[in-house]
Amino acid sequence: MTSETATTGPTPAGRAAWPVWAIAILFAVLYSYALWVGIGNAVGVPQTSAAMFNLGISPIGWVVLILGIVASPAFFVAALLLGRGRRLYVRALIYFTGLCAVSAVMSSLIVAPHFINILS
Repeated sequence: MTSETATTGPTPAGRAAWPVWAIAILFAVLYSYALWVGIGNAVGVPQTSAAMFNLGISPIGWVVLILGIVASPAFFVAALLLGRGRRLYVRALIYFTGLCAVSAVMSSLIVAPHFINILS
């Protein structure tokens, strides 16, 4: 009687587990920087606005500041879910694309007030 269920070597899924985690952790650190910037803006902009100009933040301004906080985790979770079951380089490209999207959103949030001041 022989047992065909026993395996002698590591499974392919077991070998590929640590690079997947390493890529996810690396991009999590990069996404967390964008989150930290969003939190810093949400805390600093109202204080600076009140101190320098004696003005408050409008409801649209609060939406923009909250979007800056929510964008990074939302894009990371989306990239994490979209990358499940794909090859490592495809996961890395999905994470990178999400990071580019977060950077574009954060840049537009930073530049938008300057364009509003120019137009008005």
